[in-house]
Amino acid sequence: MTDPNECRLVVKGQIYVGWTRQEIQTGIEQIAGGFVLQLAALYPDGDAPVVLREGLPCELWIGDDLVISGYIDDLETDDTETSSTVRISGRDKTGDLVDCSAVHKTGQWRNVRLEQIVSDIAKPFGISLVVSPGVDTGEVFKRFALEEGEKAFDAIDRACRLRGVLITSTPQGNLLITTANGVPSTVRLEEGVNMRKFNSRHSWKERHSEIILKGQMAGDDHENGAEAAHLKASAKDAEIDRYRPLVVMSEHGAGTKSLGERAAWEAKVRMGRGKRGGCTVVGWRMGKDGREGPLWRPNMLVRVVSSRMHLDADMLIVTCAYMLTEQGQVCEMTWARPEAFQLVNGIGKSALNAKLNDKTQKEKKKRDDGMTPSRELAPPNPRDTRGAP
Repeated sequence: MTDPNECRLVVKGQIYVGWTRQEIQTGIEQIAGGFVLQLAALYPDGDAPVVLREGLPCELWIGDDLVISGYIDDLETDDTETSSTVRISGRDKTGDLVDCSAVHKTGQWRNVRLEQIVSDIAKPFGISLVVSPGVDTGEVFKRFALEEGEKAFDAIDRACRLRGVLITSTPQGNLLITTANGVPSTVRLEEGVNMRKFNSRHSWKERHSEIILKGQMAGDDHENGAEAAHLKASAKDAEIDRYRPLVVMSEHGAGTKSLGERAAWEAKVRMGRGKRGGCTVVGWRMGKDGREGPLWRPNMLVRVVSSRMHLDADMLIVTCAYMLTEQGQVCEMTWARPEAFQLVNGIGKSALNAKLNDKTQKEKKKRDDGMTPSRELAPPNPRDTRGAP
């Protein structure tokens, strides 16, 4: 019988276990899950060390649960006459979409649905597309074109945001079009019960008492007179009890209804970004002692109860990192208010970067304003921002 918490790397039918270091991360903000595994071997009698190579296809399992299907990216060795340490890192197959350019025979599509665009870009990489049941991918694109030198993932992400859906990967290494559906978990995260460490951030900095959207629509001599050329709509955040207005100019011409939807979206997403945090729990699973039941998974809705964090609310799990530490197996997870991941059609690149740890935020501020979403592979260790697991 398979140990339900044994980490198994399968390469060419060969199973590798006994890893002395394990870091595995998946999340809804990244297109590809990633892992780091380390093995120390002694071979004083001339036994050969583990034979693994960069570029090999692999599968990573936790017990009978497939977590990652992809490739070994990096292989590092540290040897003496009598010992060998092997460190392996890799990602889902979808990691190739992050690294490589989008290539299409014409570079543009006309009158096609989102699924066709994503499938055409991903197909040469051997990656299939799955759409979550009940997810509406919107109207056809009258025209969609690749930008010169655009990475495959950037093009896919841009198209998905224009149709108000999220793009991530499946354990099989394929693309998944989904939404922040928040499948309820069967276990609560509770201070003094199952949270070993926990942190939170509550902020009003990006929240406003009223969001005012302004746009323009060309007037004409019929029903749209000159007075219809300048439109506006607004939405309020009831929790902000002091005067903090924000005026936002709509990127595209729109009617009053769509401006109202955009204003409501702005208020909800900013509300969602205002509460986030994370915790560490014992074990990788939701059952007894963290060793039984289903794995903790991203895109699950979990009740977080903590007096010290001022929380008693349903939060959306954003990332899960399954780690082997000196204290044993732990799961480090981050979560945010579900509103932080709401999308609306035509929004383009929305500011969905969760900024769930201070170091990541500070590193981004060195490069930009910290609001541009980063959807590339995040390192399994939330404190490591070097870009490799």
